[in-house]
Amino acid sequence: MRARRPKPNGTGLLAALLVLVTACGASDDSGKGGPSANTSTAECPAKGPAPNPLPHVGTEQRTLAYWISRTAHLDDVVLDGAAIARHNRALLTMVDGEPLGQMDLHARPTPEWLAGQLATRNGYMRERIENGTYLDSDGHRVGAEAFGVDRSDSSRGFAATTTQELRVALELVPMRCAPKNAGLYTKGIDLNFDRNLCSTARPMDLIEVLGSTGDLWLVRTKYALGWVSKTAKLSPPLDGAARAAWLDGSRIVLRSAWKARGPAGEVELAPQTLLPTDDGGATAWVADARGAANVPFTGERITSNRSLTRRAVLAEAFSLIDTPYGWGGREGGRDCSQFLLDVFDRFGLHIPRHSARQAIGGSYSMDVTGTPDADKTAIVDAAAERGIVLLHFPGHIMLYLGRDASGTPMAIHAFAEYLEPCKGGGETLRTVDRVTVSDLTLGKGTSRTSFLERITRVTVLGSDAGETLEGIAQYRPPAAFDAPADGAACADTDEAALFRSPARPHAGAPMRVIATLSGAPGAARLALFGPGGARVDAEAHRLPGPPFVEWNEVAAPAAGAWVAVVADGDRVLACERFRVSASQPAQWTPTEPDAPAWTARLKWERDTENLYAAFVAQLFNFPPDEDRTWTNLQALLQDPKQNLLLNHLSEGEDAALELEPDCADLPYFLRTYFAWKLGLPLAFRRCSRGREGVPPSCGDMNTNLTPVAGETSAERFASFVRMVASGVHSATARTAPADDATDVYPVDLTREALLPGTVFADPYGHLLVIASWVPQPAGGYGMLIGAEAQPDGTIGRRRFWEGTFLFTPETKDVGAGFKAWRPLVYDAKEKVITALTNDELKKSREHTRWSNAQYGGTKADFYARVDALANPRPLDPERAQLALVDALEEAVKRRVLSVQNGVDYMNGVG
Repeated sequence: MRARRPKPNGTGLLAALLVLVTACGASDDSGKGGPSANTSTAECPAKGPAPNPLPHVGTEQRTLAYWISRTAHLDDVVLDGAAIARHNRALLTMVDGEPLGQMDLHARPTPEWLAGQLATRNGYMRERIENGTYLDSDGHRVGAEAFGVDRSDSSRGFAATTTQELRVALELVPMRCAPKNAGLYTKGIDLNFDRNLCSTARPMDLIEVLGSTGDLWLVRTKYALGWVSKTAKLSPPLDGAARAAWLDGSRIVLRSAWKARGPAGEVELAPQTLLPTDDGGATAWVADARGAANVPFTGERITSNRSLTRRAVLAEAFSLIDTPYGWGGREGGRDCSQFLLDVFDRFGLHIPRHSARQAIGGSYSMDVTGTPDADKTAIVDAAAERGIVLLHFPGHIMLYLGRDASGTPMAIHAFAEYLEPCKGGGETLRTVDRVTVSDLTLGKGTSRTSFLERITRVTVLGSDAGETLEGIAQYRPPAAFDAPADGAACADTDEAALFRSPARPHAGAPMRVIATLSGAPGAARLALFGPGGARVDAEAHRLPGPPFVEWNEVAAPAAGAWVAVVADGDRVLACERFRVSASQPAQWTPTEPDAPAWTARLKWERDTENLYAAFVAQLFNFPPDEDRTWTNLQALLQDPKQNLLLNHLSEGEDAALELEPDCADLPYFLRTYFAWKLGLPLAFRRCSRGREGVPPSCGDMNTNLTPVAGETSAERFASFVRMVASGVHSATARTAPADDATDVYPVDLTREALLPGTVFADPYGHLLVIASWVPQPAGGYGMLIGAEAQPDGTIGRRRFWEGTFLFTPETKDVGAGFKAWRPLVYDAKEKVITALTNDELKKSREHTRWSNAQYGGTKADFYARVDALANPRPLDPERAQLALVDALEEAVKRRVLSVQNGVDYMNGVG
């Protein structure tokens, strides 16, 4: 297979996409494509046909029935009609001056767009003609002027159409890259790979005529721009219902040849032809030299108005098996990207034409460049559980089938050739030239290497990536959406909530709008619409979940009505209307001397718990390989890049604080600070330290309703936090799992339960707070990061392993492990705060459930379960050992630093 064009970038990428629309199956300009130089012998011929079936593929593995029997979730809907329409809208997003997917033919392109396309394309072609890369069919050099791509005005002699002109192809119509009806080839001339053939329009394809020069028309289809001969057979221009049908109708796919009566007489149509229909398939539109007609349909067909399922995709893919390969659609054949385009067009899913864009045009994709083969196949298998999988390397793309009965991964694709190593050295170029099934080892041991080794991106069509892949998934852009109309529904929920900071935003002060979601948002993103309804460009930030967090920051918001929306097209997850005041609001809190520390205004629910997790995660959001420390918590809270709630009350309240917690204080200080800022109930208990056989026990709650000294909100908070510091200690969180009179309670070992902000109590008195989960990268390991404080107030981070997160499942003396904050409920009428009991939490739907699962196994079971959460794709033994060595090295460095800090302190005080 010839699929070796290096992937360009920047303007080079745009040029390559404009010229080599196929970029799928042809040798590249780097010279790496052909077999290694060797003398052709009987034992090792330079070139020869590939066997059928291909090596390692049996006859049954080339059948639809085999893969139907091997595939799980056959009839699960991967994308329904609404999701397909949304995906198509998302693919209209402009990338490098071009839609990510197919072109919209509803309106004529602008003259500026067209001039830019031609200039870029001509420059690309001219460079390769002038440097001798592109030759004529006899292997001779040609002139750029002869192909109309010299440095003269590209618009010379070009006459643009005055109105939009849509026609229908009545035959195979080659579309030339340069304005000359002649071929261009690379060294070692292979007439099957014409570099001046950008694409081929097929019978009944819609074509827009943009203009003409000499004996050529400049045209575009929904996936290509090119020059065609004026002798090409096209219909007259479409209008009315015919135009609407070709632009917007669904499609009938012919399963067999069909003869229809057109305006000029009988029209013979081949199997696999796509015909527009505007009534679900009862009638079909056909075109001929006299025009278009809508006729009753009587043939065997399917329609594109259907959901995407694995069974249906397999059926469409195998309906094309053994059809010929054709670079640029040559003679009606299919290259790799045309094969996939044809498969998904039959569902109305308009994926891009170019293989490089198909690789990023799925629901999401994962970059696996440089990933070891074992990790790569684990990612592919996990992706197949989530949806339909495409496998891409520069210049080629395949549809993944799954593993056969022997466990061998296989794919179906259109390709030209592959290299085969010879036993005595050297390699043979094997020609395939068709759509067929192969395993991923083809090419192993050759200069090209195997398909598996070459795969750089795994692409999925489906809903979301799931826990196993979420950390490495790169989602497509969201489908465009606007602010809801006045009076239209606009609301958020506890599971998908919107918050603002400051709480009362005002013009002239920075504003953050924060979205928190319990579930993965997929391609949905947060957008802000300012006064007047225009979308506001804002700096976007994201944190991996759960919870899944995105916030937009506006440096100087305008006063007036705003709307925040989290959406992907018409899939709206959250919406909120709010106002930005023209001036700074007056002080919010009362100043009576007997006022409480603060008054509760909000409830502890899923949305506020998710926001607390976001607050903690962002506070400690630094690269995991940076061993950062801070002299105290206040130094971290004063950083506007890290603290989502800095100046949340618009009172300059943070400047007056001096927060320096030790290890027992840190979890409480973070929770108390957040509760104060948001106006949430907060309580702590004074507890015993326990003794052998008697875990710590706690007394009554002390709450934020306690009157404290201070004239400002910040002063009252400072007074209360001093009470907290004097009342809690390292044993406060080590209470027995079944005890109700506690500040924290044990939870299950799941990602949903172990959110940032969750407390970890070790059996010997140290406390940590979950700071973040670092997603497992492709070919690497993930991490759980904890935050901790030292007795001197120094704040730092540690990665999870059994040398830093000490644990015992025994609960006779202590209750160690991960613990969530016990939810508190404020009764405003009675002015009392109560805490939920364990029994209530066992069956709660609003809060993380109480669970003693941590204590049900051995210590080794505990660490294994947490490691599995950090690494949902199992690590091989070598990489697991590497993770432990890295963690040990980090711990040693931290210990050395702690000792040095002590030495420096003692030297400083004499």
